[in-house]
Amino acid sequence: MSINFEDDMNNEVREKILEMFSEDVAGMDEKTALINKTEFTQRGMKELANIAKQPATLEIHNEGDVKTMSDGTQYRVTPTGWVKILDDKGDV
Repeated sequence: MSINFEDDMNNEVREKILEMFSEDVAGMDEKTALINKTEFTQRGMKELANIAKQPATLEIHNEGDVKTMSDGTQYRVTPTGWVKILDDKGDV
Protein backbone atom coordinates (compact mmCIF):
# COMPACT_ATOMS: atom_id res chain seq x y z
CA MET A 1 0.00 0.00 0.00
CA SER A 2 1.01 3.62 -0.25
CA ILE A 3 0.04 6.67 1.75
CA ASN A 4 -0.10 9.80 -0.38
CA PHE A 5 -0.40 13.50 0.36
CA GLU A 6 -1.16 16.34 -2.06
CA ASP A 7 1.40 18.67 -0.46
CA ASP A 8 4.79 17.83 1.08
CA MET A 9 4.75 15.98 4.39
CA ASN A 10 6.04 17.79 7.44
CA ASN A 11 8.71 16.18 9.65
CA GLU A 12 6.17 15.28 12.31
CA VAL A 13 4.09 13.15 9.92
CA ARG A 14 7.24 11.47 8.54
CA GLU A 15 8.24 10.52 12.09
CA LYS A 16 4.71 9.26 12.82
CA ILE A 17 4.73 7.07 9.69
CA LEU A 18 8.06 5.57 10.77
CA GLU A 19 6.69 5.03 14.28
CA MET A 20 3.46 3.41 13.04
CA PHE A 21 4.99 1.19 10.37
CA SER A 22 8.69 0.97 11.45
CA GLU A 23 10.53 -1.62 9.33
CA ASP A 24 7.56 -1.89 6.94
CA VAL A 25 8.39 1.46 5.27
CA ALA A 26 9.91 0.51 1.90
CA GLY A 27 10.44 4.05 0.65
CA MET A 28 9.41 7.61 1.32
CA ASP A 29 9.66 10.93 -0.45
CA GLU A 30 8.04 14.33 0.11
CA LYS A 31 4.49 13.18 -0.68
CA THR A 32 4.44 9.38 -0.62
CA ALA A 33 5.23 6.56 1.80
CA LEU A 34 5.41 2.99 0.48
CA ILE A 35 4.36 0.51 3.15
CA ASN A 36 4.90 -3.27 3.15
CA LYS A 37 2.07 -3.86 5.59
CA THR A 38 -1.55 -4.56 4.89
CA GLU A 39 -2.94 -3.70 8.31
CA PHE A 40 -3.92 -0.16 9.17
CA THR A 41 -6.61 1.53 11.18
CA GLN A 42 -8.99 4.33 10.36
CA ARG A 43 -7.82 6.02 13.56
CA GLY A 44 -4.18 5.83 12.41
CA MET A 45 -4.97 7.32 9.02
CA LYS A 46 -7.00 10.10 10.66
CA GLU A 47 -4.08 10.83 12.98
CA LEU A 48 -1.68 11.07 10.01
CA ALA A 49 -4.03 13.46 8.20
CA ASN A 50 -4.39 15.62 11.31
CA ILE A 51 -0.63 15.77 11.86
CA ALA A 52 -0.05 16.55 8.18
CA LYS A 53 -2.85 19.15 8.22
CA GLN A 54 -4.04 17.74 4.89
CA PRO A 55 -5.89 14.68 3.58
CA ALA A 56 -4.01 11.39 3.56
CA THR A 57 -4.95 9.03 0.73
CA LEU A 58 -4.42 5.30 1.11
CA GLU A 59 -3.81 3.31 -2.07
CA ILE A 60 -3.96 -0.47 -2.16
CA HIS A 61 -1.69 -1.96 -4.82
CA ASN A 62 -1.61 -5.28 -6.65
CA GLU A 63 1.44 -7.39 -7.41
CA GLY A 64 3.26 -5.87 -10.39
CA ASP A 65 2.06 -2.30 -9.77
CA VAL A 66 4.78 0.34 -10.14
CA LYS A 67 5.01 3.61 -8.19
CA THR A 68 7.37 6.42 -9.22
CA MET A 69 8.75 8.61 -6.46
CA SER A 70 9.50 12.33 -6.83
CA ASP A 71 13.20 11.67 -7.57
CA GLY A 72 12.29 9.28 -10.40
CA THR A 73 13.06 6.11 -8.42
CA GLN A 74 10.55 3.40 -9.18
CA TYR A 75 9.29 0.61 -6.95
CA ARG A 76 7.31 -2.50 -7.96
CA VAL A 77 5.02 -4.58 -5.76
CA THR A 78 6.23 -8.18 -5.44
CA PRO A 79 4.83 -11.06 -3.36
CA THR A 80 7.17 -9.95 -0.55
CA GLY A 81 6.43 -6.20 -0.82
CA TRP A 82 7.84 -3.14 -2.56
CA VAL A 83 11.17 -3.59 -4.38
CA LYS A 84 13.23 -0.82 -5.95
CA ILE A 85 13.43 -1.27 -9.73
CA LEU A 86 16.95 -1.36 -11.13
CA ASP A 87 17.93 0.43 -14.33
CA ASP A 88 19.14 -1.30 -17.53
CA LYS A 89 22.66 -1.68 -16.15
CA GLY A 90 21.51 -3.29 -12.91
CA ASP A 91 22.26 -0.17 -10.92
CA VAL A 92 19.89 1.31 -8.38
